[in-house]
Amino acid sequence: MESMKLFYSIVQFSPFPERFEYVNLGIVVFDNHQGKVVVRLSDDFGRVKKFFGDFNATFLRSAVHDFSQRVVHHFSRPATAATSINDFNSKRADLFRLTPMNAVAGERAGDVADKLFMELVAWHGQAKKIERINALLTSAFRDAGVLALLDKRPEPVHIEQYGVNVQADYGYQNGVYNLIDAARFDNPQRGLAEAGKRILEGKALSEMLGKRLIVVAEFGAQPDRFVENLRGDFESVGAKLFRLEEIDKLSEEIRRTAH
Repeated sequence: MESMKLFYSIVQFSPFPERFEYVNLGIVVFDNHQGKVVVRLSDDFGRVKKFFGDFNATFLRSAVHDFSQRVVHHFSRPATAATSINDFNSKRADLFRLTPMNAVAGERAGDVADKLFMELVAWHGQAKKIERINALLTSAFRDAGVLALLDKRPEPVHIEQYGVNVQADYGYQNGVYNLIDAARFDNPQRGLAEAGKRILEGKALSEMLGKRLIVVAEFGAQPDRFVENLRGDFESVGAKLFRLEEIDKLSEEIRRTAH
């Protein structure tokens, strides 16, 4: 192990450490030769809620950040011994712990940390929700009888300005090409960030490529004012926003104008 350059450990959390039941909240990659420590922490506590029920997310976010700072301070020195993980854990009666170090192949600690985070920590519950909203959109279009008028999974559109590809669920032509995509804006923080991203994409598609972005979204318990404000923001850049419940309105527009 001494010849390996990189090692990693998983940051684990439990509100009941005496039960030895933990969930993964982060990754720490150690570059022992340089005394470098790279930390990746989750900001999605879906797995914690699934296993341990409701909790104070603000407290947990602050606590795991403080723990990671202690990790960096303790291990940021050359030739860190793998056994010092046990010493580090044993000196702290804490909600968090580090798993024993494991050697890992790689040259760049940051790249390795990103890869391990996605494999071992990232909670994919949100991805499943996105998958579900796509299925709901398909079902709604099928019930409205307009699936035959739509292109399914049209070719991605590259936006050079941002270096991204926009991949939509459906598309159709009615003088301009419309890209229709499903989204979830039901989480106040992530929903607003995602909506902002879609508005920028809609602006670029309209102004630079002559295309229109249409987003059909699930808003959950978001207030009507939140929805209407976002709708105005979409319209101001040449895009459109519909609630999932408004699919009949969109379907009627597709029947009337698609060609």
